[in-house]
Amino acid sequence: MGKKVLLIIAVVVMALCLAAPGMAADKVVKWKVQGFVPAGMLFHESLVRLADTVKEVTGGRMVWDVFPAGALVPPFEGLKAVSDGVYDANYGYTGQWVGKIPVAPLFTSAPGGLAPFDMQMWLEHGGGHELHQEMYDRTGYKVKAFECAPISMEIYMWAKKPMAKLDDWKGMKIRMMPLMGDVLSKNGLSVVFMPAGEIMPNLQRGVLDAAEYSIPAFDKTLGIWEICKYMHLPGIHQPTSHIELVVGKKSWEKVPDDLKILVEAAIWKSRLRDWLWMESKNIEAMDFFKEKGITIVQLEEETSKTMMKWANEYLDEKSAKDEFFGKVWNSQKAFGQKWFPYSKAFSLPR
Repeated sequence: MGKKVLLIIAVVVMALCLAAPGMAADKVVKWKVQGFVPAGMLFHESLVRLADTVKEVTGGRMVWDVFPAGALVPPFEGLKAVSDGVYDANYGYTGQWVGKIPVAPLFTSAPGGLAPFDMQMWLEHGGGHELHQEMYDRTGYKVKAFECAPISMEIYMWAKKPMAKLDDWKGMKIRMMPLMGDVLSKNGLSVVFMPAGEIMPNLQRGVLDAAEYSIPAFDKTLGIWEICKYMHLPGIHQPTSHIELVVGKKSWEKVPDDLKILVEAAIWKSRLRDWLWMESKNIEAMDFFKEKGITIVQLEEETSKTMMKWANEYLDEKSAKDEFFGKVWNSQKAFGQKWFPYSKAFSLPR
């Protein structure tokens, strides 16, 4: 009889242990996450860094299996794939979805608009984060949106010849990010949009005469400087950029509540750490370009002003035709009217 009692007690204890929260916490959640550039490039490295941070902060309770652009689905199909549950999360930028969501690029950057710190303030204290999620909810995508690392002002254009004056741009076949690509197209320039992995072969074949993609640190890994010897500044098309993580709602709902808090903390940690890391890489890249004899071309002031005017007119026109586009664009403008005077007043002249 005593042995039976002991056996029953042992079974009960084992059952309680298996049901205990501590045991549940030991279960590892594994996600598949696809990035937006080929392996070996800066933004794939930043994805790997984020995955490492998630594993570190969660104590190994969440592990990401990361894939470069196109490994699971073509880059521009990532949002739908995650929404449909094909894989768990997509690491990229909102401008990728412009073909399906016209307002999406505003959450990456607006031509002539918010700079990196400005964008962070708008996202966190100007309603930007809520609008980011609302965009996906309105368009029927079943995802949860997170903001990851901001990116500094981009290089405006790499070209095979200098293009400081507006007339220099005429007849040139260029790769440009939306929305600025739409602005330039509307004003008579020859523009196409394509993923990062297609830029180099199209420059080599002469399909493109010039192209923009990103910041100095990334463009160094892209190798664009080997073909185009002229770097054009300032990056009026993207005064900042922003990486996002979209997670399938079903994948997110399966994550225990305490683990969700840790995942969000990991994303926040990576958001600051990788922003500063990329800035340090930018300084190194600019020194590298100098050693390679790359020529920096400053756009003439009149050229910059004209393109900025084109951009503002285009964004206002889009806002008048698209209610939600207007809601986002006007939110950014209204925030800037309050933020820019404060920011300027508390900045040193350099």
